[in-house]
Amino acid sequence: MKSSINLPRLLRALFAFLRIMTLILAVFWLVTLTYNTWIQHYFGRHIIATVGEISLPTAPGALNLTSATAPAKSLSLSSVRGTLQVDLASQDPALGSALRLAIIPSMAVLIAFSYVLFTALRDLCGNLARGEVFNDINLRLVRRIGVNLIAYCLVSAGLEIWASFVLGHYFQQHVVLTGLQTPLPFGSASTLQFHLSPGLITAQGGVLIGCLVLVVAEAFRQGLALKAENDLTV
Repeated sequence: MKSSINLPRLLRALFAFLRIMTLILAVFWLVTLTYNTWIQHYFGRHIIATVGEISLPTAPGALNLTSATAPAKSLSLSSVRGTLQVDLASQDPALGSALRLAIIPSMAVLIAFSYVLFTALRDLCGNLARGEVFNDINLRLVRRIGVNLIAYCLVSAGLEIWASFVLGHYFQQHVVLTGLQTPLPFGSASTLQFHLSPGLITAQGGVLIGCLVLVVAEAFRQGLALKAENDLTV
C-alpha cells in the first residue's frame, strides 16, 4: 500500500519539474528569437539549432535515377528529405522572418499545451497521493487531459501546414541545393513539407491517446456515479 502512495507523489514531483522546465524553454525561445544581436555578442556569431524535418520538392528532371536492369524513367526522385538546421543568430531579414512565422506559432502552442498538461497531471497525482480518487475534480482533470491531447494534435497539424507554406515560399525564392554536380533549384510543382522537431507526441498518436483518455474518463465517471449510488444506499 505504501508503494502505491509513493508513486503518485513521485509522479507529482516529476510533473511539477517538467512544468518548470516548460517555462524555462519558453523563456529560452523568446530570448533566442528576439535578441539575436545580444546572443551573438555573448555566445558567438552562430547558434545552429535543429528545428525540424523538411521534404523538399525538386524541379522536374533535376535529379534522375538510373538502373542497370530497369528501363529508363522507371525510377524517379521528386523530392529530397533531411533535417533542417538553422542559425538562430542569423541577421538575414528574409530568413529571420520565415523562421519566426513558421516556428513561433508551433512553439507557442507546444509550450502552452505542455504547461496545461503537466499542470493537470501534477494536480491529478497530488489528489491520488492524498487518497482522493473518485471525485468530480479528478474526473474533470482526466477529461481535460484527453481534450487537450486531441486539441493540441489537431492544432499542431494545422500549424505544420502553415509552416510548410511559409518555408516553401522562402525556399523557392532564395534557396538552391548545392553539393551536387550542378546547383539544384526547388521547383513549385509540389509543396515543401515541414515537420517541427518531435515534441511530446506525434499528431496521430496524440489523437489516439486522447481518445483513450476520454474513454478512461467515461469509465471513471460511471465508477463515480456507482460510488455515489452505493453511498446513498448505505
